[in-house]
Amino acid sequence: MEKLKKTFTVFLVAALFSFALTGCLMSGKKEPLKVKKVSYLVITQSVNRAEFYVITDDRKVTQYSITPEGDKTYDYFAGELPPEDNYKITEYEIDEQSWESVVNELTRVDFMKLLEEFPPVNSDDGSTYYIQVETEDGIHKSGGYEAGFRKDPENRKFSDVRQCIAKALQKPE
Repeated sequence: MEKLKKTFTVFLVAALFSFALTGCLMSGKKEPLKVKKVSYLVITQSVNRAEFYVITDDRKVTQYSITPEGDKTYDYFAGELPPEDNYKITEYEIDEQSWESVVNELTRVDFMKLLEEFPPVNSDDGSTYYIQVETEDGIHKSGGYEAGFRKDPENRKFSDVRQCIAKALQKPE
């Protein structure tokens, strides 16, 4: 009878340890963001050009190649655009693997908690980068002048997402 109690105790401890270990392993894994839309803006000051991309969860991409007029500014994320002769629209699709890569990267870096505005870098000929992500739970925009070009963790995370999106946006040949 004593042997049966010891066996039962060992089995019970092993089962509890197994459940605890499984819980620890699962708690470290993030649920993927439920991304509906990703908007990506690159403004290149030196050539007076803006590229604005909108990627939706059906993997459709709308690219706006914009030549801004003078000193006017537009809120591209709110749908503001210059007159039609100042931009060209291109539409295409990205593959499922590219979309999943973007969603996984946004999840990995916890994009919805990144800085909204990165402090500017002391440079005169850089570019401005903004990324806006719309999920089922809300909208978050992050970026700024030369965002992602410093070595701190926030900049590295932004840079990782920016590079992942840029790779996904490469048009199919």
